Amino acid sequence: MEKVNYITQLNAAFELFNNDNRIKQGHITLYLAFFQKWNREFFKRVIIINREWIMEKAKFKSKTTYHNYLKDLNDWGYLRYYPSYHPARGSKVQMSIFFVSDGQKLANCVPEPGQNLVPSYKHKTIENLNKLSRPKNEQVVLIFFKEKNWSAMKGKKFYAYYEARDWELSRGLKITNWKTAASDFVQKGTQIKEESTRPNSDQQDNLRKYDNRNKDYGMPL
Repeated sequence: MEKVNYITQLNAAFELFNNDNRIKQGHITLYLAFFQKWNREFFKRVIIINREWIMEKAKFKSKTTYHNYLKDLNDWGYLRYYPSYHPARGSKVQMSIFFVSDGQKLANCVPEPGQNLVPSYKHKTIENLNKLSRPKNEQVVLIFFKEKNWSAMKGKKFYAYYEARDWELSRGLKITNWKTAASDFVQKGTQIKEESTRPNSDQQDNLRKYDNRNKDYGMPL
């Protein structure tokens, strides 16, 4: 049976948030509200939610804001949302599991008979977040760089650089989203190139620095 550990799951979620440029404060507070409910339900596979309770915990005042952030978390794979469309039945949420380890048990739970789980949106295929930690191969990287209009040479350098380091950052942390790391890699390379071509206004002529005589060093000897 799968087991979910409170600390590792939450730490993994924070790490994903940190590497996901789409995440805003509202996404985090809403996720934590769902996580609190999930923990109280002993990490059942599917939990029944009360929108008013979730909005209160997430400090949301607007239903529109709530649904917009919920749609994002659903579309980006942090959870799956199933509305009930029935005033007497609560909607359901299935939280994504990022790390499975020894700890609290993940309770088995199935929908009650007669209540179908109807997706609220026509979902596109949600990319498995765990697969973002490293690309499948160099070709995947080159395709991504082509989509971003980055040079293939930079893509090869990026893949070789992190492949040799087992896809770890300089601080020894594992990369959780290689696409974000690629963006940082390209951006830092551009900054270094700009700095190397920038004229140095502080550069001085050593001959003039140590010789106070008014000489024209441009004249031939």
